Amino acid sequence: MSTIIVGLYKESGSAKKAFQALVAAGCQEADIETFGGADSADKAAQGLLGHGFDKELAEQYGAAIREGHTLVAADIADQDADAAEAILDENGSIDLPEPPAVKKAGNGGSVEQETLQSVREKVEIGKRRVAKGGVKATSEVTETPVRETVTLRDEAVDVEHRTVDRPLSAGEEKAAFGEKTIELTATSEKPEITKEARVVEEVVLSKTASEQEKTVEAVARRTDVKVEPVGGKAGNKR
Repeated sequence: MSTIIVGLYKESGSAKKAFQALVAAGCQEADIETFGGADSADKAAQGLLGHGFDKELAEQYGAAIREGHTLVAADIADQDADAAEAILDENGSIDLPEPPAVKKAGNGGSVEQETLQSVREKVEIGKRRVAKGGVKATSEVTETPVRETVTLRDEAVDVEHRTVDRPLSAGEEKAAFGEKTIELTATSEKPEITKEARVVEEVVLSKTASEQEKTVEAVARRTDVKVEPVGGKAGNKR
């Protein structure tokens, strides 16, 4: 058993893609028909009627084709129908356009209604904050080698024994036989590094805000409905 599935498209290109997708999924090209253009609208409606579609629904598809839509209809095995419908939907299938409203006239006839809307745009002008660029300051540490030559003093203590042969002087004689200690200390100099950090410059970032008035212009659109007679007598207003 098989069933007819249909997909309606605003663009013929989308309908072509749907056709190709069905073929790629294993459908036979002979089982798929594409209806596009006003001259094929009646044929499409009759074909759908022949496959069991409701008359009103078939005529709505025909009307959609006359308005520029393209219809893809495929004869698909029942077990594959859901997958085929999914393929049509994935390629942009749309719902039928709403038919014109019809109401009963007082004399038992029917009246077709189509609606135009009057539309007005409401414009609100505000403000928002945007970034316009600024300045970024970053501190960096740079190392600079410092080299300087310094003179270092180094002392050494020497001991010298002298052979002498002379009489003691009066001053020496008094101290000659007393205990006495003499001491001489040698010193040396070593290099020493001291550092002192000093502030030599300050970089200050600041910003100043000012206000100004600016006139902003925009356009508010509106759609008005103009009613005028066409052709013969205008119908009575209801």
